[in-house]
Amino acid sequence: MSCLTRKLQQKLTRYVQKNSSRFLSNDPEYIHEELVNKGVCPSDVTTDQIIIILKEAKVS
Repeated sequence: MSCLTRKLQQKLTRYVQKNSSRFLSNDPEYIHEELVNKGVCPSDVTTDQIIIILKEAKVS
């Protein structure tokens, strides 16, 4: 299991909420890749965890 803590999950949710218009796709794998490339998200956070973050952020 990756290191997605509650605090990190909350930070990622807020980041996605504030920057949802910047994502070119709603595909969780694409968003995961963008977050990792920007240094916002550790690479060991899974796509399934990103899906949960997107649901919390109500972006998908």
